[in-house]
Amino acid sequence: MQPSHFQKCDWDSTASEYSKLPKDGPLLVPCKRLLGAMHGTLSFASATTIIDIGCGPGTAVSFLIDGYGHDIPPQSRVIATDYSTGMVEVTRSRVETERTSGKENAKCWGQVETMELDAQDLSAFPSSSASHIMGSLVYFMLPDPQKGLREAYRVLRAGGVFACTSWARVQWMQFMDQAAQEVRRAAGSESVSILCWVSTIFKDELIDMVGGGKHSTGMRFFPKQWGDVAGVKGELESAGFRDVHSEYIDFDWLVEDPEAFAETMCKSSNPGTKMLLGDLSDEKLDRVVESYTRIVKEHGNVCKGVAVLGIGTK
Repeated sequence: MQPSHFQKCDWDSTASEYSKLPKDGPLLVPCKRLLGAMHGTLSFASATTIIDIGCGPGTAVSFLIDGYGHDIPPQSRVIATDYSTGMVEVTRSRVETERTSGKENAKCWGQVETMELDAQDLSAFPSSSASHIMGSLVYFMLPDPQKGLREAYRVLRAGGVFACTSWARVQWMQFMDQAAQEVRRAAGSESVSILCWVSTIFKDELIDMVGGGKHSTGMRFFPKQWGDVAGVKGELESAGFRDVHSEYIDFDWLVEDPEAFAETMCKSSNPGTKMLLGDLSDEKLDRVVESYTRIVKEHGNVCKGVAVLGIGTK
């Protein structure tokens, strides 16, 4: 995770929760597609240095090693970086556990380094020093995405590949917002989404994270272009990347236990959840959990997600 409209401490506090997310959760499909696109553009067999920007609890690195560890040369560096101290600590712990696990890919985990840094300042890396740079659900949250992209471009070697993903729609948050509105209406509180006011804070057009249209709940966080394939393509091209390709990644997140899922989502320390529900009492929060559970069940225990992939070379 990286600096955004949220504070660094917000991500530190939720690091342990992120580490417990199931591997078949919302990051699975977008992350695997990102890695597949990178490998298809420039094989990991030719990697010299792979940098994961905004590594979180090490999810992308884990998928990288599971899927392509046998391709990565033993002399290559794999560097997991994050702005959040908490996230880096969780990733470092994961690395230590995996490298001493005795598993087949343990040796590749031994190549992984961790580093705390800001995606907008990669001065720790020389220019033209990395073959692969990736950012899973990171760049669209930066205060200055172009600054981050230009830094990635500088660090990438000629012919190297860069790829990133962003959110276009997250239905699990839409359900949370809907549940919160129901509880507020029942209590006689303001029925409009608590996040409607967020969009008035920022001057740019912002992504409607819940799907847009006249029935939108107003859940707007990030610059609009990052929720659109043309916009993401334009962002990468503006930073200097060539042969840029962008695409939507649609997927369904199947919820096996709606009650437990609602409890976890609504009582999470995730900054987005805190923004939506942080003003509610414990009693009202319990009611939100009940509403959320019902909404998920009404949708067949499925939450839909849409991510945007952008990939280019230097």
